[in-house]
Amino acid sequence: MIKVKLVAGFKPAHAMIVMALALASGWGGAQAGIPFRLEKDPQGQVRPFKAVSVPLPEFVREYSRLTGTSITVGGSWERELKGSVTLFLRRPLKPQELAEVFYRVLGDNGYAVVDAPAGNGWVIQKTREARDAALPVYAIGEVPDSNRYVTAYRDLKFEDAEAVARMMRSFMPANSRIIPTTQSQLLITDTASNIRKLNWVISRMDMPEVAKRRREPVGPSAPPRTCGEQRIEKLVVEKLEIQDGGSGNQFAPREGGKK
Repeated sequence: MIKVKLVAGFKPAHAMIVMALALASGWGGAQAGIPFRLEKDPQGQVRPFKAVSVPLPEFVREYSRLTGTSITVGGSWERELKGSVTLFLRRPLKPQELAEVFYRVLGDNGYAVVDAPAGNGWVIQKTREARDAALPVYAIGEVPDSNRYVTAYRDLKFEDAEAVARMMRSFMPANSRIIPTTQSQLLITDTASNIRKLNWVISRMDMPEVAKRRREPVGPSAPPRTCGEQRIEKLVVEKLEIQDGGSGNQFAPREGGKK
């Protein structure tokens, strides 16, 4: 780490120049030709770091090394993991905070982690494939505020699960999923934080008064009339009024007339 020490006669402006040069030279991040590296401080927190266009396989390997997490992919890292990482974190991170950054980085590149067999670490898969893999499963009220891809089940009291699923799909990303397992239960797969937001919307729908309004039958409405139809109707009415007035029909008085 580059340290800036102020001495007698050293102006703050000079300090700013030194700091700028230090950042430009790669201080706290990967330099050209130097592998990206994460480090912990004596308190066990991850030191601030800068990652500029770091290849995704390199970032994943470094996270695995630092945290001691076993991570595998379906083939070679360079062939299976496509993408890059650009981050600039100014403060130390707790291990769980770094894990959330890791989930977010994978999600932004189209990947997610699933549990490896026998709990032996993680397997990285494309998000569309991870939906059918071994994801953590939660009751909707126990879903954590996390960027990790998970599955949750949600019981409904008043609304129909199929109707709710159709409406919620409009608010969900392409690789997420919402399935009605029964008439009163939903299965949702998405990031945990997104599921918490969806649950808030569903809770506003799953209310007795809302469900009642949705189930009330709506009477058939007449199709809108065209201008031609309206003109024909007007001519027919006028003709009937003339005929009724000429025959002395007492039940159809003209405007201003008497019965």
